[in-house]
Amino acid sequence: MAALLAALLSLPAIAAPAEAGVAFEMPPGQSKSIRMRSVAAGTVVAVRIVTGGRLLVALVGMKQLKEPKPNSKPVFRAVVQDKLSFGVTHAESDDYLLVLNNRAGRETLNVEAEIRAMRRSPKPPRGGTETRAALAD
Repeated sequence: MAALLAALLSLPAIAAPAEAGVAFEMPPGQSKSIRMRSVAAGTVVAVRIVTGGRLLVALVGMKQLKEPKPNSKPVFRAVVQDKLSFGVTHAESDDYLLVLNNRAGRETLNVEAEIRAMRRSPKPPRGGTETRAALAD
C-alpha cells in the first residue's frame, strides 16, 4: 500500500496532479501510515477519508519525526467520525506520513483513503519581461 502511494505521489517538476486511493480494514488497537515521498514545497495535498467509525488522523513530516522540536505539532491532526476531507499546502519539501490510528477503537473499521497532490505552478515574476509582454498584447 505505501509503495503504491509513494510511487503515485512522487511528483515531477510539472504541475500534473497525482492521485491514489486505498481501502483496507483496520483492527482495533492498530494504526497504519501512508508515506508520501518527495513532496515538494508548494504542493497542495488533498485527503478524503471515509470510515465506519471513529479514527484519529495526522499528517506529519519525516523531518519532524526524526528531529522533534519542543512544541512541534503535526501539519494536520483531527478525529474522523465517518467522513473527513482536508487540504494542506506544504511549506517545505519532505517525505510525509498520513497516520490513521484506531488504537482506542473497539471494533475493526473499514477505511478508504483518497489522496490527491498537485504541484502549483510558479507565479510569474513581478515587473519582469514576461509580465510586460503579456500586458502589451
